[in-house]
Amino acid sequence: MRDRRGGGTVEGMRALLSVFVLAACGPAVTPKPTTFDEDVAMSQRAPATAAPVAPPVEARVEAPPGKGLRSGTIERARLVAVLDGGPGSFLRQLEVSPRMDGDRFVGWQLVQLIDRTGPLGDLDVVPGDVLLAINGKPVSRPDQLQLVWDSLRTANEVVADLWRGSTKLQIHFDIEPHVSPSAK
Repeated sequence: MRDRRGGGTVEGMRALLSVFVLAACGPAVTPKPTTFDEDVAMSQRAPATAAPVAPPVEARVEAPPGKGLRSGTIERARLVAVLDGGPGSFLRQLEVSPRMDGDRFVGWQLVQLIDRTGPLGDLDVVPGDVLLAINGKPVSRPDQLQLVWDSLRTANEVVADLWRGSTKLQIHFDIEPHVSPSAK
C-alpha cells in the first residue's frame, strides 16, 4: 500500500480493517429501544429539551493530524480477501460501544484495541473516537454494516467519518486498481 503523505509502505488490509472494526461490535443489550435518525420523521420528533452531547458535524473543526495515517491506498486483492472472511472475523479485533445523545444513537465509540498489532496501529484512531459513517452510509445496525461491507467489493475508496471529542476527522483510502463504472 502506498501512503499519500510520504510514499511509505503500509499494510492496506490494516487500514480497511480498522475502519470496519470501529463500526460494528458494540454491546448487544440495551434496556430500552434506541432511536435512529432514519427511523423518525422530522415532523414526529419532539423538540430537544437539553443541549446535545456534542456539536453537529458541521460545527466541528478538523482534528489535527495524529500519529497514524488518514489516507493512502489499499490493494483490491487484499481488500477482497478480507471481505471474503466476513465482518465477524474482522470485528474481533477491538471493542466499541454505542455513543448516545439521550436516546439517539450517534455512532460507535472505540473503547479499546483488543489486537494492538492489528490494523488500527497504522491509522489515526484512538480510544474515544466515534465512527459516524463509512462512504457516507450509516453503520448503526447490522444490516447497514452488511450493505457497506458488500458495497466495498466494487468501491473505489473507503472513507470513514469520525468525531474525536469536539473535532471531526476523515480517514480516506483509495482502492487500487479502480473498478470502472461499467463493471459495477
